[in-house]
Amino acid sequence: MGYWFTALIVLLVALVLGNLFTGVIQEYFIFRPERLPHSYSFVFQRPYEELFISTPGKGRLNALWFRQDQQPKARGVILYFHGNSGSLRRWGHLHYFFTQFGYDFFTFDYRGYGKSTGLRTEALMYEDAQAIYDFIRRHYPPEEIVIFGRSLGSSFATWLGKHAEARLVILETPFASMRHLFRAYFPFLPPVFQFKFLFPNYRWLKKVPMPVYIFQGDEDLVVPFKVAAALKSSLKPGDRFIKIDGGSHNNLLYYDKYVFEMKKILSN
Repeated sequence: MGYWFTALIVLLVALVLGNLFTGVIQEYFIFRPERLPHSYSFVFQRPYEELFISTPGKGRLNALWFRQDQQPKARGVILYFHGNSGSLRRWGHLHYFFTQFGYDFFTFDYRGYGKSTGLRTEALMYEDAQAIYDFIRRHYPPEEIVIFGRSLGSSFATWLGKHAEARLVILETPFASMRHLFRAYFPFLPPVFQFKFLFPNYRWLKKVPMPVYIFQGDEDLVVPFKVAAALKSSLKPGDRFIKIDGGSHNNLLYYDKYVFEMKKILSN
């Protein structure tokens, strides 16, 4: 009797704590924003336009737009959904990598990041992705838009790939879903928890009609390789899953294979 009672108590405590981490306080584990004062001035190597885009649910998103200042005109635009930490102060510097391939570069901060404001929910963040796309679409035709999602940003890139027109979708260090990621960290816990943020990328990816390319390092400790590899079953013929041997979560662009493949993809 004592053994079963103890086991029951342990199970109940595990369920309560598990649902606490996946529900009530999950947001604090996923989102690691850097807040910036509204007066903050960005410093980058190339000229940029800073703007604010109003979105549903009282969202006000701070964005950066880097445009080619040379001829011929840009091949198109990289619409970049960044990772879960930092702000545009960090992510804006990626313009230097992507503009070298002849593209404009557009990125923005999620609600609660940098200078962006608004209540953060999964549904509203998808609506933000659509609003950002709608802005981009007024300036570029679909065949010139590359949707790029890194880590957390893969959630919005895959969702947008299902709901919008673009040339292709590129995902870097993505995860199949928050459930997949949680189970990779805690494989000994039963899969019975409720999640405040699901981000079911595997589901959206199955319905993305344009070409999809995934980059993943096999030594990634933030998004374990198997969690990204679970997306392979959602890919269609012609899509590619590109493994970067030795790559981790934050260093793929320093690998020759990554640069070579990215150049080939963006040059087609």
